Amino acid sequence: MENYHEVDLKMVGERIRRARKNLRLTQAKASDMAYISSQYWSRIELGHERASVTTYRQIAAVLELTLDDLFYDDATSTRIRKAFSMEGMLVGCTATEKAIIGESMLALKGILERYR
Repeated sequence: MENYHEVDLKMVGERIRRARKNLRLTQAKASDMAYISSQYWSRIELGHERASVTTYRQIAAVLELTLDDLFYDDATSTRIRKAFSMEGMLVGCTATEKAIIGESMLALKGILERYR
């Protein structure tokens, strides 16, 4: 059985490196902002070091990312898809509210079809 909880440190490091470069930060500047040594940052980026959750949170904050962004390839697209899916939009709605939204969408669809 495949271990889905195993972390590929090299992939995490690559995501960190890519995000840092996108922000045009040097390792020295980014590590200063995260309150860790530049040597430690470098080892994390290379995938040679497993950091603590606190350190990963500091790195994510510097890079304007979430922990999901660091650990999962498609975290952003997954969040966007979920937010814009019917399931995501209806979270927290009562059955009555879901019915009203459904009827509203059908009515809107009819209006759009008339204007095609």
